[in-house]
Amino acid sequence: MKPNLNVTAVSLALAALFTSPALAADAAKPTAPNADAILRQMSSTLVGAREFSFAAHRQIDAALLAGHDLPTDAHVAVTVQHPNKLAARSTSKGDVRDFYFDGRSLTLVDVTKNLYSTVPMRTSLDGLVEELDQKYGFTPPLAELALSNVYADIRWKARSISYQGEGTVGGFFGVGGVACHRLALSGKVLDAELWVGVDDHLPRKLVAAAKTRAGKPQIKVEFSDWNLAAKATAQDFTFVPPKGAMKITMATTAEMTGKHKKH
Repeated sequence: MKPNLNVTAVSLALAALFTSPALAADAAKPTAPNADAILRQMSSTLVGAREFSFAAHRQIDAALLAGHDLPTDAHVAVTVQHPNKLAARSTSKGDVRDFYFDGRSLTLVDVTKNLYSTVPMRTSLDGLVEELDQKYGFTPPLAELALSNVYADIRWKARSISYQGEGTVGGFFGVGGVACHRLALSGKVLDAELWVGVDDHLPRKLVAAAKTRAGKPQIKVEFSDWNLAAKATAQDFTFVPPKGAMKITMATTAEMTGKHKKH
């Protein structure tokens, strides 16, 4: 029996169609990583470490500092012990400041001027961030990373999150750096890009822009020196006034607002 040439031709055409290089490439194209899952993994990594420490280089555009006594460029070192201890040092040009929280009290220290202020603060790290923000109008340096649920805090601030691809933080001209997932976060006040380590699931870089301000001024933070097995002691979170240090009052937001109204 002679073969049916029409059927044979159609079969060959279909075979060629489904094995064409273009379609094979599309079929093999990897699915983009899930941005939400990456954020959850980062949060789990931080929350799962009872004690950890890290360093950060923080840059703040001057437009964001009106009315706030903060350096525009600073190196910050942070040590955390869950659930209620945090110590931080901010070093910038001509200025060194310390922050101590031991679950019972909070102390801010201007090392350069040898001034300090202590207030009672019996709460957890979550309560510390909330109370300081409401009563004093500030939060500890990068304390959001010490919360009991980092993921929930970020998702509360970010209305949407998307995956932007991979990039490298650190290194020399892209060599020897840390491979990272890049996540875009969009919120009501800020838009940000968060870089999370592909292998260690740790935050490596954050660039946030104030979308409601003219020129969209930015805060840039690059993280380094992560240690998820830090061995902190009680002394690391306890302030002992040095000789000659002067104690001053920590003014609340309400008190500062009242002073401005009188003037």
